[in-house]
Amino acid sequence: MSQNLYAQFSGTPMSREDIDRLLRTQGYGIVSLCADDDPYSVPISFGYDGESVYLPFLSESPESTKADYIADGSTVRLLATEIRGRFDWQSVSVTGPVHAVDPDNEEWEQFIETLDDNAWFISGFERADSLESIQGWRIDPEEVRGIERTEEPAAE
Repeated sequence: MSQNLYAQFSGTPMSREDIDRLLRTQGYGIVSLCADDDPYSVPISFGYDGESVYLPFLSESPESTKADYIADGSTVRLLATEIRGRFDWQSVSVTGPVHAVDPDNEEWEQFIETLDDNAWFISGFERADSLESIQGWRIDPEEVRGIERTEEPAAE
């Protein structure tokens, strides 16, 4: 019998190829922000171009909690998961500094193309009057980790 009673639930490290696949196909996750040691996490659509992760923030009002928690250069963490069953799942976290994407810069086109390629949009984006309602952010990954569980536990 295993010494670790929870071994059947733990995952194993994912390959870089599997991490990239999940980030390119999932398109949504949870982004965690922090201001003055006060954490804030929110579901978000994202795009991934193989190097950077792009986050679109919909600005429906001048008072936005996300805007209070994010600043150029601050560290954020994105968690993307794919859960197919109790013993069949993958989880990837991307941590790094975030930088605003200027709509007047050539990077804005890369931002929009990447979102168009693989982001999963919520209904709020469909209602957005224009791209002016969207703030663009880019995570420059400093740490990328993936774990997975893809097999049923052994019968005892």
